[in-house]
Amino acid sequence: MKAISLAEPAARETPGVVRARHPHFSASALNAYAECERKWFYRYVCAAVEDPGSAASTYGTAFHLALERFHDRHHRPQPGDTSAMQRDLAHEIEAAFAENRSGFPTAVEFEMQRRRALRTARRYVSWLAAEAARAPFTVIGREVPAQLDLEGFAFIGFIDRLDRDERSGTVSVVDYKTGKIAESAQEYRELVREFGDFQLAFYYWVRTAAGDRVQRLVLLPLKDALLDVRPVSLEVGESITVAELERAKRRMVEICTLLTSKEPRSFGVTEDPGACEYCAYTFACAKRPPPDGERFGR
Repeated sequence: MKAISLAEPAARETPGVVRARHPHFSASALNAYAECERKWFYRYVCAAVEDPGSAASTYGTAFHLALERFHDRHHRPQPGDTSAMQRDLAHEIEAAFAENRSGFPTAVEFEMQRRRALRTARRYVSWLAAEAARAPFTVIGREVPAQLDLEGFAFIGFIDRLDRDERSGTVSVVDYKTGKIAESAQEYRELVREFGDFQLAFYYWVRTAAGDRVQRLVLLPLKDALLDVRPVSLEVGESITVAELERAKRRMVEICTLLTSKEPRSFGVTEDPGACEYCAYTFACAKRPPPDGERFGR
């Protein structure tokens, strides 16, 4: 039998520079990096796998579209128009979900999510009417392009909704959320302080640069049809300070500087197994943390 000879080991490749595929950044990209550096690498550098989306993401897309069209008609909500608003939003929900039908894997899933959206929409209108009675406002923007240059780095995004208070003239930035979010203003403030979320900080600086006097940053939960809509609202100067928003802006620049550096680097994996639950790159990541229930079994 002929002896087997082993080949000489291949020389290790020289580490190269890793850069994003696009010349601009977004708050979503920085949030992905903050959650898991490896996720950012897979999604924004090498596109390791195609994310086919999910029923949950399609639900969010359809609901956002329905609200955009709804507020095109109801840009100044009135407490006495509740019935008309209920009818009009239900119509927009039906239309938006029909347009996004292909995003749901089955007819049953589509029907469940459509009904869930209609129930949530009723609660949204009830909240909207109460909010208009408490402090009259005008919706001055829907899906507003957000562009900002920070020390040579271009940031882009879209703001779900902009409101102007009729009494003070101040502006509120509203971000619709159909997935998991912070449960209180304090919890979200901690996320901002720990550089775990840059979304509302980015929007604040975009609108401030545009000349708006931004008073409120609002996360509007639209996930649970069984609960009343209770926004997570941060009053600038009270619930969150301008100094904290400034720190978030500086960190955005630091991350962009790091990600565009010519120095070779690796991308660490999150220690939070919850971040892997809906990640499209879970099976491509050999170093992902084990689920909590398996930690003591390994």
